[in-house]
Amino acid sequence: MKAWAQRIVVAPIFESFIIVLILLNGVILGMETSPRLVAQFGSWFTLGSQVILGMFIVEALLKLTAVAPRVILYFRDGWNVFDFSVIVFSLIPATGQFAMVARLARLL
Repeated sequence: MKAWAQRIVVAPIFESFIIVLILLNGVILGMETSPRLVAQFGSWFTLGSQVILGMFIVEALLKLTAVAPRVILYFRDGWNVFDFSVIVFSLIPATGQFAMVARLARLL
């Protein structure tokens, strides 16, 4: 399982896929600023955001599996710590707007 996860996380297509997800997430966040679009497509925006969050969780789990059992290697990379924090904040309902700001910061 570890070798499989390592092959996936170092594959250029995997990184490109994650970048596409980040950009798509940014588009959804941008469209959520329009009350008219939210009124029409709000449930689709919510579904899209949840699916993308689920994929980010899978990404983190794959990266953690790739370095297991030495998960400290995952947390030594600043981007991984940032991504992990964004995921955690996105999963906590009380963070609301802060989670959106963190998701936007990931876009940058």
